[in-house]
Amino acid sequence: MPDAMPAVDSAPPPSELPMHLSDTGLYADFSAKTVSAGLVQFAPRNVLWSDAAVKLRWIKVPDGKAIDATDMDRWTFPVGTQLWKEFALDGKRLETRLIWRIADTGDREKDVLFGAYIWNDDESDAVFEKDGQENIRGTMHDAPSADTCWKCHIGEPGRVLGFSALQLPSLDGLPLDPPQTGQPYAAPNAALGYLHANCGHCHNPYGNAWSFNDMVLRLNVDEHDAANNGIVNTTFNKPLQSWVGHGYTDRIVPGDADTSAVTYRMSLRTENMQMPPIATELVDETGLNLVRTWIEP
Repeated sequence: MPDAMPAVDSAPPPSELPMHLSDTGLYADFSAKTVSAGLVQFAPRNVLWSDAAVKLRWIKVPDGKAIDATDMDRWTFPVGTQLWKEFALDGKRLETRLIWRIADTGDREKDVLFGAYIWNDDESDAVFEKDGQENIRGTMHDAPSADTCWKCHIGEPGRVLGFSALQLPSLDGLPLDPPQTGQPYAAPNAALGYLHANCGHCHNPYGNAWSFNDMVLRLNVDEHDAANNGIVNTTFNKPLQSWVGHGYTDRIVPGDADTSAVTYRMSLRTENMQMPPIATELVDETGLNLVRTWIEP
């Protein structure tokens, strides 16, 4: 992280996303792919699996505004905040997703815009596709529709995933209110961090999966310990209540990953069975092994 967030002159947010990525402010020189001044590149400690796509991320907080960090587990972002995430595979830019907070009415549909910009073959620009696109540029990578984005982002009141006190290795230079500096939060156990990043946005009291069960797969900043946290307390030896008839009766069976429903569903890529349920067609073998090793130390 830089020592200070650069100053940014911010125009009023739009009421809808521009049609071209070149009009969103990501690049000062689009042909050279020179990122605009005032953007901060970041990388979360624990990343969301995206079928081996390489991702770059940037955030812009308007000059003179601050992220509300009153609750360090759930930040709220000021109007005008933008976050971009670029996906690439085999050396090709595929899509760039944009989150843009445009209002503060309390109505999520009016307050935040989501969308994916699909890169053209010569990478001279990327076009907003509200309905997403499949198999971009000859790959198996799919971009979600704007509506699909809500399936995950509804689980975070600030609507931002991956940019948080738990996920950032340092808070130095961030415009937080109240101010925070240094590295106050320990990195979570690797398996817990993986579950947090890949499952926690749905499996928490705000998330899309909460109506089906009360399993927590999201960590708070003080829950990095591998033995005492919401993930352990809601998975270990906890019976399944909404997924029966498949031979797995417990969410996680300590010491036995083979009979644990969590690892079984992580190993699948079958509609209505796999976990995560969307945005992936390949099993993350590295992540699965992390969780298996945690269950069977």
